[in-house]
Amino acid sequence: MNNHTDRSEGIDYGKTGRPPMQPRAKATREAILEASATLFSKTGYAGTTIDDIVTLAPVTKGAMYFHFSKKESIAREMLRRWSDAVTATVGKAIATGQPADRQVLMIYRELARRTQNEAIIRAGLVLSVDQSLTEARATYEAWTEALTPIVVDAIRSGALDCAESVSRLADTLCAGFVGAVQVAASLDENHTITKRVDDLLLMWRGTDPAAARMVEGASL
Repeated sequence: MNNHTDRSEGIDYGKTGRPPMQPRAKATREAILEASATLFSKTGYAGTTIDDIVTLAPVTKGAMYFHFSKKESIAREMLRRWSDAVTATVGKAIATGQPADRQVLMIYRELARRTQNEAIIRAGLVLSVDQSLTEARATYEAWTEALTPIVVDAIRSGALDCAESVSRLADTLCAGFVGAVQVAASLDENHTITKRVDDLLLMWRGTDPAAARMVEGASL
């Protein structure tokens, strides 16, 4: 997933144009992101206003614009962090040297853990399928593209059936992952994300005891 590099070079730091240096400024910026993440995950990007964000954070509008010049900049930062999470997770899984099908399990379980526990990462994932954001589609496609070579390796090794229907398996698993996270967020049940994703992986690998143990043991 390489597109996050370009976004990181164009991060919006509001009026200052520079990353916050003081601990208090850093904490304020993160508070804005956390509040926005909560709102974006529940009501969507379009359904969230600047007033909603500053009320929940809570910060003044002046503080808000000190750190972000517009709402879209907040969303872009979340997409960037989600991209970085995917890149790091895929890299860690590959570095284990485990069989490709097990790497897929590791990646999805680790991303499930992070989306369950980190609101900003969770919102970045949800925003990656928001059609109103110009960079969303590229972020989602980069995620599926990062998984595809590993899935192909699993097919070639014989761990997965080599059939035409599995050629889009990476995209299908990503779509199922998004659905699991979105349902949990909309129901205010974020604590169920890892279980929902495990269920998704069991549907993929099978529910017999050996397959269940493979899913349960696949952790980074």
